[in-house]
Amino acid sequence: MLVLAALLRFWALGRPGTLVFDELYYVRDAISQLAHGFPTVWPDDDPSMAGDRATAFTAEASNAVHPPLGKWLIGIGILVFGPESGWGWRSAAALAGVGTVGVVMRLAWLMSRSLILACLAGFLLAIDGVHVVLSRVGLLDGFLAFFVALGALFVWRDQLARAERGPLGEGGGTARIPIWWRRPWLIAAAVAFGAAAAVKWSGLYPLAFFLVFITVRDLLARLRAREPRAVWRATWQAGATALVALPTAALTYLASWVGWIATAGGHAREPGVPWPVSLLRYHREMLGWHSTLSAPHPYQANPLTWPLALRPTGMYEQHWTSGCPFTECVAAVSPLPNALVTWGGVVALGVLGWWAVRSLWVGRRPAPLHAGSACGSEPAPRPTQNLAPLLPITTAAGFVLVGYLSGWLPWVATVSRSAVFQFYAVVLTPFAALALALCIGAVCRLGPSFSAAPGFLPERSFHTTLELRVLSPEELLGRRLATAVFLALALAVALFFFPLWSGQPIAEWFWRAHLWLPGWN
Repeated sequence: MLVLAALLRFWALGRPGTLVFDELYYVRDAISQLAHGFPTVWPDDDPSMAGDRATAFTAEASNAVHPPLGKWLIGIGILVFGPESGWGWRSAAALAGVGTVGVVMRLAWLMSRSLILACLAGFLLAIDGVHVVLSRVGLLDGFLAFFVALGALFVWRDQLARAERGPLGEGGGTARIPIWWRRPWLIAAAVAFGAAAAVKWSGLYPLAFFLVFITVRDLLARLRAREPRAVWRATWQAGATALVALPTAALTYLASWVGWIATAGGHAREPGVPWPVSLLRYHREMLGWHSTLSAPHPYQANPLTWPLALRPTGMYEQHWTSGCPFTECVAAVSPLPNALVTWGGVVALGVLGWWAVRSLWVGRRPAPLHAGSACGSEPAPRPTQNLAPLLPITTAAGFVLVGYLSGWLPWVATVSRSAVFQFYAVVLTPFAALALALCIGAVCRLGPSFSAAPGFLPERSFHTTLELRVLSPEELLGRRLATAVFLALALAVALFFFPLWSGQPIAEWFWRAHLWLPGWN
């Protein structure tokens, strides 16, 4: 799956050979930031980077409205391949895109202990059109998606470590659950989310959502264990969790400003004024800019439409006839969705939501139904001392939903803001791929059942939560064949849309054949 992801992200990465959309800002900021430690002003808005134009920046500080980390990462590729080529300013984003696929595969495996489901989740993200395009352009959002997915992976590891301790702590003989301080995976998650915020401030939303998720799970554990003063002790644990996570995330964010701190010429720096005072002033300016941004844009997209990708962003489009082997030629770059993956992911998220609610409402606990005994799928894994326990499916479903909603609901709350775009939804794609993979695994009985982590959410089988009846071999085969057809069609759709994801010159009629919805034009 990583090879497929790399092919779709690195193939013809230098095309088109000019800056597209907001690469005009972020790539040029990255180049001047490498030279000065902070972004500086460029003399014009020409997207060409040919010859001397690739280093035509001035020494005057620029008022960059996003934190520096994403531009430092773009700069790594520029250091390797140079600033004159798209390979230079896009290679780091492409590598982050492939890395995100790997992170999602690891997360899917930890949720299911199934290599099949891990590969399935990676495959679905690898061919997701929004994710492919945001991995092929030098914007910030591909890096944001990587760090959010990485933070989610570390949160899941933190919860697995919590399950290893048992519902009643290491003592096991009392209903008093200790306050937990030593949490290396939570620290790692805070570093990842701090890095996400250092790319774009919207990286703070997943940190907040997952901290709430952790707190709710801890409270449910204490209530189920009938711990005395459970709410009060859960509040103390929430405070301990915040004391571990928040300073770590804040220090990580601050570290991204080291270039601005170590130099004296950055925006908002004044002689004789301590850098913390100047940095605070700079952040006030940034906040003011974001809160008052209201300029209309032809590609603005209402956040309510993001899950279905109804208004993709046209990042690049050129039409010509001279030298064209067709009546008219077109080269375009637009994050048009792979409809089967994007829309299927929305359906899967709805199923997971229903699944989680139904599991919480149903009181009885069926015995886990393992494929080796009835369904004909993978046998249950043999427990080993090195294998962390699997968490209940209600936890997995809630976790995926929290991750998806953390990248979407905050923007829905600011629906009145005009300057928002469909490609911001790239942070949703890892969780949509996970949701679709988990649902396919349940329908086709792929992968072992989730076992319960005692003392957390009610014990519930991964498979039997959706349906209790045993499938006949014929019905199971039919489901798997239908799924194979679905996946083959999804791959075909990805190959069909790849020319518009990668700026490949094509005939004008072929370009129009991809504009399935009015908002895609």
